[in-house]
Amino acid sequence: MTIKIIATIGPSSRMPLTLKAMASAGMDIARFNTKYGDEAEFDKISATLKKLNVDILYDIKKRKTLDWVKKKDFQYLAVSFAESKSQIDSIRKELNKPDVKIISKIETKKGIKNIEELINASNGIMVARGDLGKNIVLEELPMFQKLIIRKCIRKQKFVVTATEMLLSMTTNKVPTRAEVSDVANAVLDGSNALMLSEETTIGKHPVLAVKTMRKVISKTEKNKNLLFLC
Repeated sequence: MTIKIIATIGPSSRMPLTLKAMASAGMDIARFNTKYGDEAEFDKISATLKKLNVDILYDIKKRKTLDWVKKKDFQYLAVSFAESKSQIDSIRKELNKPDVKIISKIETKKGIKNIEELINASNGIMVARGDLGKNIVLEELPMFQKLIIRKCIRKQKFVVTATEMLLSMTTNKVPTRAEVSDVANAVLDGSNALMLSEETTIGKHPVLAVKTMRKVISKTEKNKNLLFLC
């Protein structure tokens, strides 16, 4: 299965021509961060995305946001600060959209502690490294990333690696070597999707960021079998 690219939509990427170029470059899923933007704006962008056959992911920070999000047409719902099965079960019941895949964002120590029940309760998991990195010892973040991904693989659950993957491309046209390695390692870890945030919301080169991520993913997938020859 080809690894998906989730691109967060914002001021730099909300225009139809930019969205079309991002889709052509390799964007599979468009993310709406409901902390920013408004319902009317998301509706307008959604109309363009549907014409492009790009899936939509709503990312909710507050439970009350679900009041209007649940009325929309979308494929994924990301739940911030997911910490328990009961939390996800309650949201799934209120959402009442069996076809929508719920992704639990792991951002706290409690989320890590309850990772098994969250994997079982969710359609997928997101390793949300931004807030997670603030709530655990930073040096432990890479190991938790690998641990969570492996647990998802065992349960055959969709897993997303997110945050600062190509952050320097917010301003630069070329990523750092460390960022290229980060993207490649997330692929080798077994991620099903990788996410762009600032790179495509406020960055100067949203289309190039998507194109670059797709190139790194493709090259890594093509060559990963070489590791077994060493």
